[in-house]
Amino acid sequence: MRVFISDVIVKKDKYGPDYYWVVGRLQSGIDVIIKDIYYDLRECIGRHIDMLISFMRSPYCELKRRIQSQIFLPEKFYSVGLIDELLRKKRVVSSSNKRVIELTGEFIDSYTIPEKWAPLTQRKSFKVLFKEPPALKTEDGTFLLYPFHSRRGVPIEKIPQEVTIAGSLELEAWAPSQ
Repeated sequence: MRVFISDVIVKKDKYGPDYYWVVGRLQSGIDVIIKDIYYDLRECIGRHIDMLISFMRSPYCELKRRIQSQIFLPEKFYSVGLIDELLRKKRVVSSSNKRVIELTGEFIDSYTIPEKWAPLTQRKSFKVLFKEPPALKTEDGTFLLYPFHSRRGVPIEKIPQEVTIAGSLELEAWAPSQ
């Protein structure tokens, strides 16, 4: 999908390597923050680039936003009250998570990743997580869905045409826009 890059923020991680937050805008005009652990896109600020983006669904964020999962199994251990209390004890305010986004689109049970992104198959983590992954096709493009928190609760033929999920985005690959 095509994304306009407006900023790249370097994030420091005391337990591992630094990573980036890519601040951008999708073609529909939605502003997003995309976690980027593989690339440094600071040279792309002010340009459009093509991205392969994965989406990490968050049952906690869905409950917090009152999104009823139409297809996924509920997570019994996600209590908004309990998690909020734990976050308060750590002095974290959960409502300020700028990376959370809601997506609405068509659920794809088994998505074939286009040949354009073939070099990704060399990355072991990508191979394991995204072998014929589920995906969500939106007006902006197709988002790969992480297998975590994606266990279906209904047969594929009973999945509604349109589903809404909440979570965060992660950059898997990029290429200059043509």
